[in-house]
Amino acid sequence: THCAGIVAAVDNEMGVIGTAPEVNLYGVKVLDSSGNGDISDVISGIQWSMDNNMDIISMSLGSDSGSTALKEACDNAYNAGLLLVAAAGNDGNSGGWGDNVDYPARYDSVIAVAATDSTDKRASWSSTGPAVELSAPGVDIYSTYLGGGYVNRSGTSMACPHVTGTAALVWRAYPYFNNIQIRQHLQDTAEDLGASGKDTWYG
Repeated sequence: THCAGIVAAVDNEMGVIGTAPEVNLYGVKVLDSSGNGDISDVISGIQWSMDNNMDIISMSLGSDSGSTALKEACDNAYNAGLLLVAAAGNDGNSGGWGDNVDYPARYDSVIAVAATDSTDKRASWSSTGPAVELSAPGVDIYSTYLGGGYVNRSGTSMACPHVTGTAALVWRAYPYFNNIQIRQHLQDTAEDLGASGKDTWYG
């Protein structure tokens, strides 16, 4: 619910406004109420998205381990024209060293999103590594919450839907673009934070 609001909360003079408030949003539940689940369920959700002609898959989830089947599911969806966006993970450290990006964000077919704070600095817990492609706000993000109301939450799970919503806006502006062109446009127009060019903290 929190991530959904970041993408699509409507402009109704209450609470918050999502990144892309006029988007068509579909909730594909692959985890239980505690946030746990099986890779097979994530794969089923990806397949459902393919079968039902989705454009973008936003995955505010992650695991320290991947699988051949999950990689194949992500690759198949990307090759079918979907854009996949995922949380890079909250396994980083204050020094910003190491390669600790979660799966499925780590796969080449998925945009791995790291988290920044209100000063555009990397969150100390945001995962780092070569797979990090983009960064977005992920600290103290105010959004809708399950059961009603609004709360502040932090995590790359909050950063991920910021990129998802932005991608939806870009696709609306350039409807003739394919998923590869949308991805490239996001890279080309992103502000370069941190070290010049691509880096392991911000992408």
